[in-house]
This record gives sequence, C-alpha cells and structure tokens, in this order.
Amino acid sequence: MGKTPRNQPKHHITLWHLVFMTTALFMTMLNMPLMAQTGMKILFFNSAVILCYILPVALISAELATGWPKHGVYTWVQEAFGAPFGFMAIFLQWFQAIFAMVATVAYTTAALAFVFDRPLDENPWLMFTGVIIIYWGATFANFRGTRITKRIASYCLLAGTIFPSLTMITLGLLYVSGPAQPVIDVSLTTANVVPSLSQTSTLFLFLSFLFGFIGMEVSAGHATEVQNVRRTYPIAILIAAFIGFSISLLGGLTIAMIIPDKEISNTLGVLQTYTILLDHYGVPDLLPIAAMFIAVGAAGQVSTWIAGPVKSLAVAGRDGMLPKFLHGSNAYDMPVPLMIVQATIATLIATAFLLHVKTNEVFLYLTSTAVLLYSVMYLLLYSTAIRLRYKRPNVPRTYKVPFGNWGIWVLGSIGFSISLIAFLIGFRPPDEPDFPATTYLAIIIPGVFLTLSVPFILWKVSSPNWKARKKAKKPRPTP
Repeated sequence: MGKTPRNQPKHHITLWHLVFMTTALFMTMLNMPLMAQTGMKILFFNSAVILCYILPVALISAELATGWPKHGVYTWVQEAFGAPFGFMAIFLQWFQAIFAMVATVAYTTAALAFVFDRPLDENPWLMFTGVIIIYWGATFANFRGTRITKRIASYCLLAGTIFPSLTMITLGLLYVSGPAQPVIDVSLTTANVVPSLSQTSTLFLFLSFLFGFIGMEVSAGHATEVQNVRRTYPIAILIAAFIGFSISLLGGLTIAMIIPDKEISNTLGVLQTYTILLDHYGVPDLLPIAAMFIAVGAAGQVSTWIAGPVKSLAVAGRDGMLPKFLHGSNAYDMPVPLMIVQATIATLIATAFLLHVKTNEVFLYLTSTAVLLYSVMYLLLYSTAIRLRYKRPNVPRTYKVPFGNWGIWVLGSIGFSISLIAFLIGFRPPDEPDFPATTYLAIIIPGVFLTLSVPFILWKVSSPNWKARKKAKKPRPTP
C-alpha cells in the first residue's frame, strides 16, 4: 500500500466535508422531474421515503459506522455473515455504481445536447463521448486522493446542485406568486395529496422516489479518514439527509407548479422549467449557463461515487478476494488498478448507446440493473444491522438506533421489506407500448444473476497467494 503524502493528514475529512461528500452521493436535480409528475402527491411520497428509507438507512448506518468505523459495508457485513458475504456487499455497491453513474453522465449529456439543439437519436456517438470524457476525467482527478475528492464534492455540490436548485426554487416561487398561477391544484386535501394505494402504479412511483436517495451509506468507506468519526459520522449523515430531502422536495414542487405533468420530460424537466423561467424574466440566453452548472453537479456526483466503494473493494482485495495485480495503490492511497478497471467497465457499458437504437431503453436497462443490484446490497445491510445487535452486543457504539433491539428490528424490517419489493418489481418490464418485454427479461435476468454469482466465484477460486502480507510492526525500543 502506498504511503499517504505528508501534506495530507490521516484524518483530514471534517464534518462539513463529510456532509458534502454524503449529499453529493445521492442528491441530484435529475430526480426532480419524476417527482414533479405526481403533483401534490409529492408530499405523500416524500414523507413515505423518510419513513421507509431515510430513517432506516441513516440511523442504521450511523450505528454500524460508529461500531465498526472502517471500510463501510464490507466490514459490517463481514462481521455479521463472514468474508464471502462481506465481499458480495461491497462488490454489489461498487458494480451497481458503474451502471448508475453511466446513466447519470448520459442524462447530463442529454441535457447539454438539449440546450445546444443536437438531436441525440441521430448521434449516439455524442452520448458515448460524453460518458467517456466525464467518467475518465473524474477517474484521473481522483487519482490524487480524497483530498481532491472532498473538494470536488463540495464545489460541485454547491455550484452544480444546491445553487441551481435554490435559484430555480426562488424564481419559481416568484413566478407563481405573480401573474402566473400554479398549473396544479395546490390544496392540501386528502384526495389531492394521498395517492390510491390500490393501484400498482403507486408502488412503482414510490420505488422511483425511494431510489432517488440511494447511496447515503457509501461515505462510510471514508470513515478511516474522518476526524472523530464516531461523533462526526452520525451528525453528517443526518444533516446530509435533511439537505437532500428538503431541496429535492421543493425542487420537485417548483417544476410541478410550472409545467403540466403530461409535458414534463423525465430527462429534461429541470431545463424545461429553466427555459420558462428565463424566458419570463427576459434572460433566455442564460439557459446554456444553467445547463453547464447542472452538468457540473452531475460530474461531482460521478466523481464522489468513483472514489467511494472502490477503496473498500481494494481492502477486500488485499484480504484475499482479488488477484494481487489489483491490490496496488498510489502515493495518495488510491487503488489505481481497480479504478482503471472501473472506468474500463464503464466504457464497455457506454457502448450500449452505439449498439442500441433507442436511447431511452438504454437508460432503462442501466437504471434497472443498478436498482436490482443495490436492492440485494440493502438486503444484506439491514440483515447485518439486526444480526450484529445479537452477535456483537458488547462492541461499543457511540450511536445506537433508539428503543433497543425493538428499534433495530422495526427499522431493519421496514428497510428489508422495501428492498425485497424493489428487487422483485425490478424484473417487471415497464408497461409501455412497443417495449420489447421479452428482450428486457432476456438481458436483465441473466445479467443480474451472473453479477450476483461473481463474488462467490472469485471467493471459490481465490488462493492464499492473493492475500497481501501485513507488514510486521517494528518492536518498540526498550526504555
């Protein structure tokens, strides 16, 4: 393992660095258009997200990180169920992130293409090139360690997500407060706020909201670099959850009040809103600038994911789960060989835009695969939290989920149930005309189950030579 440069202290990530890094992992403006299409029911769905995702994952991750503050889900699941399952957890967290970030970069490229009037369906090379430039650029930037990662996360989150979100929200509120009226009914009646729970579409919408917030626990992979992690991590993850939830809710409501739900584009809804607002205020020429800010935010999210799970995966590799040629790290303690493999896989995935005619279907395959793989990881996470309460009850935890074992069972069961439902629904093809349902299943089912088998295959074929030798500590001189 490479040595950390002298100018980078071991515990160099402060509370607010961790807040920004955690928020950048899950907060994006790309989720707001989908939320907006539910109108005032966004209030119900976001409240349900608090109960079914934000509270379980935030509180459970805080307990696990303060009990086992090294290497995130890899260490947690390994403590509960053994090395193969710990490796499976970090492998799934890492591998799904590649699919999710390729989709994120592609959405960003689509937004930029919209501004500069380049039809994507006629130029798949534009989408492919956008993914390659941003993903590989973020990879090279992160070679210089989390000292750079924390800066990218902070600057990109502030400039590319929080600033354009708050600007859109402010302009939107002024817009609907003036001559224009909200295009939705904003009354807080039960019929207007609560969706029909008997409709299958309600569950699909809820899961879409839910997985707009996934990834909060990934920042635990940087725990060994955090100042006073047992105190800092719980505070950081709760602040990040509040920031991400409140801005996403207000952003979605802003779009809903300005654009009729049938006209909102899943990929371009934010820029549709900016187009209307900037035209209204007489500054339409600022639209490309707004698009560039949003692209910066997406690039920051990609950068944070690139530097997150891969560090814990490298630890698993050195524990004997990966061949030795993947163990290396540079002077900034970044696992460069694995990061190169990561970017190469992203490049191969991005070729789908060149091979498949319909861009929207490629988006669907990417996001569906990411959701299915991450659902399994969450099943392991919630099971781990419950098991460790009984298997390791005496391990000190600075923070513990309230109400004792009853509390961990309630939160763990809620999270486990939602993750299982998400996994099962992920195999259902979308109900869209002309969509090749058979092709969808033929791609998704083998792909997901092959991916799930990879960690166990690697564990089975591993040899003692794969395990890195730990350097013996020098004996202290006798006084």
